Amino acid sequence: MSLSISIPPQNVDASGRNLVYAVGTLTFSGSYATGGDTLDLTTVADKLSSSQIVQIVADSLNGNGMYYVAVVGNALNNHKLKVFSAGGTELSAGAYPGTITGDTVQVRIIARKFQ
Repeated sequence: MSLSISIPPQNVDASGRNLVYAVGTLTFSGSYATGGDTLDLTTVADKLSSSQIVQIVADSLNGNGMYYVAVVGNALNNHKLKVFSAGGTELSAGAYPGTITGDTVQVRIIARKFQ
C-alpha cells in the first residue's frame, strides 16, 4: 500500500448525535496511480464506528503547492485520493516525489454514526 492513514484516538469526536469527526495524517510511499491512489479506511474503521463516509478532506500543512482531492467511494476500502499541482495538473503515474513524501498531509473525515 502506498498511502496509509493514522488517526490518534484523541482526534476522534463522536459526541454528536449523528456524526463522527476524525482528524488524521496521511503518509505517502511507493507510487501514484493515474486517477488517484486508493485511500483504504478499513485500518481506522474502529475509530470511525461507521462505514458511511459523508466527507473526506485532505490538506497540506506544509504548503508545498500540491493539492489533494478525496473522492468518496461506496465502501471503506475504495476511496481515492487524487494529487494535483498548483497549476491543476494531476500528478503523473510513478514514484511519489519528495515534495509529497516529505509533506505533512492532514485528513479530516466525517462519518455517519450507526443508529
